[in-house]
Amino acid sequence: MRRKKWYAIQTYAGSELTVKDHLTEQVRLHGWEKEFEIFNIDDREEIFIVPVEEVITSRSRHGAGTEYRVSYEYDLLVNSNERISRDDPIARKPPRHMEKEGQIEKIELFGRVIIEMANRNEEEYLIPTDKRIRSDIRVGEKIRHGVPLTADKDERFIVANKGKIVLRDKVYYVTFTFSENKNRSMTLLEKRMVKLKQGMKLKQGDLLEREDVLTARASGLVKIKEYKDKRIVSIQRIEKRRLIPGYIFARMRLAEKDMFELIAGVNGAIRYVGSHFRPTPIEEGPEMKLIKRKAGLLEVPVGSSDPKIEIDFDVGEVVEIVEGPFADFTGTIKEIDREAEEVTVLVKIFGRETPVKLEFEGIEKL
Repeated sequence: MRRKKWYAIQTYAGSELTVKDHLTEQVRLHGWEKEFEIFNIDDREEIFIVPVEEVITSRSRHGAGTEYRVSYEYDLLVNSNERISRDDPIARKPPRHMEKEGQIEKIELFGRVIIEMANRNEEEYLIPTDKRIRSDIRVGEKIRHGVPLTADKDERFIVANKGKIVLRDKVYYVTFTFSENKNRSMTLLEKRMVKLKQGMKLKQGDLLEREDVLTARASGLVKIKEYKDKRIVSIQRIEKRRLIPGYIFARMRLAEKDMFELIAGVNGAIRYVGSHFRPTPIEEGPEMKLIKRKAGLLEVPVGSSDPKIEIDFDVGEVVEIVEGPFADFTGTIKEIDREAEEVTVLVKIFGRETPVKLEFEGIEKL
C-alpha cells in the first residue's frame, strides 16, 4: 500500500476556508476518507488543513461591546486571560434583602449620571426627577468642565471636571426607620427594585432589589483592571489570521487521476504545488514543520518566560524565528513597533514573501 504524502493545493487568498469545506465534501462524496490522514484540530476532525493563528490586533481591543464598567457592588464571574463567549455572564449583583425589621420613611427617584475623569476616578450626580436631564447627555460622550447636566442649567448639576459619561440610569433613594429610631438609606436600581411604598413595614429577609447580571456582548479574551471606583472588564476580540495565505494542505495517497478529479469539482482550487501535470509532495523543511505543528504532529516551541529585554534589531536585518508555528524560519525585519513590542518579519513560503507579526522575544540574531 502506498504511503500517504503531504500535498499543497493553491487557491485564492481569502477563500481558503470555503475551498477547504468544498474539498472535504468531495472526499466524502467519493468515499475517499481512507486515502486521507484525519487530524483532530480544536476538537474537530479535519481532512484538510488551513494553518491559522489567533491574534489580538489593536483594532480588536477597542470598539462597541468590548469594555464594561463593573462597580464593587458586583461580584466578578470571570478572570483575566479567560475566554468568554457572547451572552456569558461577566458579573453579578446579588439580591438585597432587609437586614432587620423596619419601615420605609421616604422613597425618592433620581436620575443618575456618572462621569469618569482622565485618571479613571468618577463623579456621581443624582438629579431629582423634577429636573430634566439634557438629551445630549449620553453614555460614551465626552463632556467638558462647566457643562450643565439639566435643561434649566441648575448650578448644582454643573460638571466639575471634564471626562466621559460612563453611566446614565435611574435609582431610588430609600430611607428606612428601625425600632431603635435609627435611620438608614439605600440606593436601589430602578430596574431591579421590587414594589415598595412609603410607610410600608418590612420584616428581616424581605426582598428589596432583585439580582442583576451583566453579560458579554462579544466573544474574546477577558482583561480586568481595578480602579478606585470600579473594575473595567474588557473583551479583546480574537481574530484568526491565515499563516500561509492561498494554500490548503492534506496528507493523502490518492491516485494521480483522482487527485485532479478532487480539485476539478471545486471552484477556487486552482492547482497543486508542483506542475500543472504532476502534483509534487512537499519535502521536509520549514514549511513542513509549520504544517505539522498546526496538525498537532510536532510540538510548537514556546517562548522563554524570562523578563523582556530591550530590542536591538534593525529594519532590514535578517533574523531567525525561535517560537510559534514559524520557528526555524529566517526572514527580514520589515517593521518594528516599539510601543506594541512587535516586529513584522518577511519570510519566504513557496517562493512568496509573507509578513509575520512576532513579539520581540520571538526572534534571534543569526
